[in-house]
Parts: sequence; structure tokens; C-alpha cells
Amino acid sequence: MLGALVAAAATWREAKAYAAAETLVVVSSDGTDSATSAYQGGLLSQQRVKSYVDLVASDRIAAGAVARLGLDMPSRSLQAKIKAEAVPDTVLLRITVTDGDARRAQALADAVGEVFSEAVAQIETPAPDKLPSVRVNVWEKAKLPTEPVSPKPVRAISLGALLGLLVSIGAAVLRQRLDTSVRTDADITAATGLATLGAIAFDTAGARYPLVGPLDAQSARAEAFRQLRTNLRFADVDMPARVILVSSATSAEGKTTTTCNLAIILAQAGARVALVEADLRRPSFREYLGIETAAGLTSVLIGAVDLDDVLLPWGDDGGRLEVLPSGPLPPNPSELLGSRGMGEVLRELSGHFDIVLIDAPPLLPVTDAAVLAAQVDGTLLVVRNGRTRREQLARAAEVLRAVDARVLGVVHNMIPTKGLDAMYYGYPSYSGYTQIRMGPGRRNRHRAVAQQSVVDPGRSGAGHSEGHGEGIRIATQRESTDDPDGAAGGPADDAAESRTMEHPVGGVGAGGDLSAELTTPLALDAKTTGSHRRKR
Repeated sequence: MLGALVAAAATWREAKAYAAAETLVVVSSDGTDSATSAYQGGLLSQQRVKSYVDLVASDRIAAGAVARLGLDMPSRSLQAKIKAEAVPDTVLLRITVTDGDARRAQALADAVGEVFSEAVAQIETPAPDKLPSVRVNVWEKAKLPTEPVSPKPVRAISLGALLGLLVSIGAAVLRQRLDTSVRTDADITAATGLATLGAIAFDTAGARYPLVGPLDAQSARAEAFRQLRTNLRFADVDMPARVILVSSATSAEGKTTTTCNLAIILAQAGARVALVEADLRRPSFREYLGIETAAGLTSVLIGAVDLDDVLLPWGDDGGRLEVLPSGPLPPNPSELLGSRGMGEVLRELSGHFDIVLIDAPPLLPVTDAAVLAAQVDGTLLVVRNGRTRREQLARAAEVLRAVDARVLGVVHNMIPTKGLDAMYYGYPSYSGYTQIRMGPGRRNRHRAVAQQSVVDPGRSGAGHSEGHGEGIRIATQRESTDDPDGAAGGPADDAAESRTMEHPVGGVGAGGDLSAELTTPLALDAKTTGSHRRKR
């Protein structure tokens, strides 16, 4: 397409040119009537024609033609416009003059033919009283051209498109030869020897809403995480992994988003999940989950607080998902993550939760993830399609093998939903398979519900503290979902009903099920009356 466009632009900018052709005949002047003389004269004429081709565009002929027409132009300009050619096996000579004006091209062709005939007569005359041995006569005068010989749009655009196609094919082949990024599961297996446990599609709304919300249950992205959850359970039936580390080769591969969404999907399936932020260099749970990270893992490791004091419930899954944020950033992350205290934290978490997911830094820039990989039950490697290099992935796998880590598999992340890669994973067909019809009133609620409830950490750990029955007050706004078309059906639809739910800290689902109704968080007044800690 680019080649065709360039050719079209060049054709549009090119000036029109007209060509006028005049035909001359070269004859011998031998007056004898014998056949031998006629044959020799024909051969002489053919030989002269070949020589005359180079003489037609000479400066002498061009200057004579310009003088005859009285034109104000240099002879060299006319020389560039003259083209002569001999018709093969004949005594014919064809002169073509090209010019931007059709009538001037005709006049120049006639003038060049006449001047050249006179010049040949002078050259071929042996003596003043003799006849020229060879004469050049005008056989057919130039006709007025009606169509320009250039530009030719169809031919130019076709050649431009063909040239662009050839260049594109060459560039594609060269790119494929030089591209070392991970594109398919075969690339992953070749680089690491590991299986791909999950394939997550690229979502354009992932930057604004990175987490799987309640209304995303039938989306291709949510189904991909459910498949990852299923494959993770069957990765090793004899030795199921309960403490799982999630890392990547380099940064910006989507490991944090993958870890958080996997934790949400596991909690939706009924598992008690602990989500640990072990990235003590660039923590991001505050932005992703909306939680307070002033105290967390580092606070527990230095003995400032107990583990139960910094575990924060998150989401509307009946308290099955709890988050351990990073806490203050330490100057020695690797030493803290490799300490005995970290091992004790992991053992305590695995004793109270079904699954412990740990978000760790990338493997290649720092050694934090390798230190943690030696202490967990298994490690998941996140690979970004089209970004992670095969050599980087292979190096990350070598780092894990060097510390004798158990690698469960690879998560292929951010797979495009269009193109060959999408067809390879079947995302276009799946998106049509899971399409849900929504009324106009419900279609705009995705953004509101996708924002998960934010819980202030100022409370005791759920299920781990005794003697604290106080609850968390969450102000919510109820949205009516009775009318499928979203039309106002009564006073409850015109004005949102504000209410307060009491959700005790000590039990799961006690005091009301937060997921029983579709609610949108409005405000939060989290207090632990009578707690032994101050509210942060």
C-alpha cells in the first residue's frame, strides 16, 4: 500500500510529456539497374542506418533544428529530448522527440528530420559536382500526439505496489529471522523446557481496570485465569504446591496483574488465599488493590508488628482473600527475604490459608526472587508475548535451576487478540462464544463494580486474633437490578439507598454476605473499636 501511494504521489507531481515520431528512409544513390548493384546499395544503406543513430542527437543537428524554428532554448536541452532508433533489418530510421507541449514536440521532430537529411546529403557528397552516395528522405512526418507518454498512472501504481510487496516480504522475512521474542508456546518450551500453564489475552482496558471484576465472569480474560487455576491444580497431583512464587525474567511483563487476578479467581473458587507482596523494591499493591502499605511484610520481618495485625481482607469473597502488603521499603531486600523470619512467615501463612501467592521482583535484574524461590513449594514464570526475549527466558530458568527451585510452569501473558498469534490460541472464536447481552442500564455498571472494595488495614487479622469481635463498617450504595433494561421502576431507582453493613473481622462471611448483592463502594469508615492498635 505504501509503494502504491508513493507511486501515485510521484505520478501526480510528474509533468506530462508528449512524444512525436518521424520516420526516415536511407537509400543508396547508385543509378545502375543491375541486381548486384541494388543488393550492395541495400547493404550500404543498412550500414549507414546504424551509424546515423548516433548522429541524430548530435549538437550540430540540435542547434540546426533550434535555429530553424527560432526557439530560445539551448541545443543541449533539445539533445536530451531526441531519441533515434534503427528499425531492425530495414533501412528505416525513427526519430522521436519528447516535450511537455504536443505541438512543439511535433515541430521539433520535423525540424530534426529535415536538418538531419540535409546534413547527411552534405556528408555523403564526394565532390561538388557529384551526387550523394546515400540519401536520407523523410518517409512519414510527425503527427500531433494526443495522449501523453508519461506519466502512466496505472503502470506506475502497479509497479509501486509490486515493489512495495517485495520490500514488505523481504522485511517480514528479515524480521522473523532477527526476532528472538517469545511468540508461541513452542518458543517457551524450546527456551525453558517447561509447559505453559496459562495463556492470558491482552485486554485494552487492562491499564484502567487490571483486575477481574464481578461482571467479567464470562470474559475471555477471566476464563483464561480459570484455566490457569485448573492447570495449576493438576501441575503436580502428588505434591500440590501451596506456597507459590510468581516472577518474570524482566520488568513490565504483567507478573503483578497475573498474581492478583489469580488470587481473585482462586478465592472465587472457595480457596482461602493469602496474597503476599514480596517486591520490596517497586511495590504496586497500593495502586492495584487500593490498600494501605505503611505496614506490612517488612514490619513483620523486623519484629515491629505481628502477622495478624497487617493481613488485610480484600474483595467480596467472604474474607477468603487476604493481602499482606510490602510495608516500608528496606535497604536490604535480599537479606530480609532470605532470612529465617521470612521462612517463618511463609510457614505461618501456609498453616492458615489454602494457597499463598507471592508477588516477587523480576529474576534477572535482582536476586530477590531467586532467594525466595528456594523457600517456596513452586514458582510460576510470567512471559509477555512479543516482549520477553527467548534468551532472557532461558536465563531466568537457569537462575531458578541454580537455586534448585521447583518451577511449576509458565504463564504466557498479553497475547494479542488479533493476528496469527490470536488465531493460534483461539481468542476470536472464544470472544464470540462468551458474549453476554446486557441492557443499556447494566452496560455502564461494569466500571463501577470493577472497582473492588477498599478496606482500611486498621483492624486485627481475620481468623487469627482472639477476643476481638468488632467489625468493619462499609458504606455502600445499592443499585437496582430488577429492570433488565435499566429503566426507572420506582423510588428505589431514582435515588440510591445508602446503608451500612456490619462485617465482623473474626469470621468468614459472618454478619452478612458481601457478595450477595450488587453494591458499589461509596465511602469507607473502617474502625476497630477497642483494638489494641492505633488506626494508621
